[in-house]
Amino acid sequence: MIKQKTVLSKIFDSKKDKQRYLDFAYKIAIKRAFESLIDEKIIKSKDVERLYFYVDEHTTATNGRYELKEALEQEFKNGTYNYEYSCYFPPIFNSLKEVNLNFCNSQTKLLVRAADIVANRIYYLYGSDKSKLNQIQNLNLIELRPEILIKHF
Repeated sequence: MIKQKTVLSKIFDSKKDKQRYLDFAYKIAIKRAFESLIDEKIIKSKDVERLYFYVDEHTTATNGRYELKEALEQEFKNGTYNYEYSCYFPPIFNSLKEVNLNFCNSQTKLLVRAADIVANRIYYLYGSDKSKLNQIQNLNLIELRPEILIKHF
């Protein structure tokens, strides 16, 4: 969940900047979800060799340092380095061999459409009735805020 009011307005000045930010948010949300699965011992990070992503079609930022696929590979396979803060974040999957990213049309891909419907429902409840959100079992909601990433479980 991205609280757009807390995001620098400059990010929305350019479609490419906005898309890069959305790709960053997507990557971090996925990373937090995987970290949660690892912490809960649902998956073992050393056993993950391939990741497959099926993403609803959207524009991609071509003037960015990395496109979404490369950003996912960097995050999960190689690790990332934040030059501004001189911090290295190691990969969470040391045995990862490949990342596959497929852009799909949610009108023709049943599981992508189902994910879109679920995401829209959660977005609606987040804005209108948070008490119903709390009733959903096994829901992991990750908020991306400029100051911190907050996990709700």
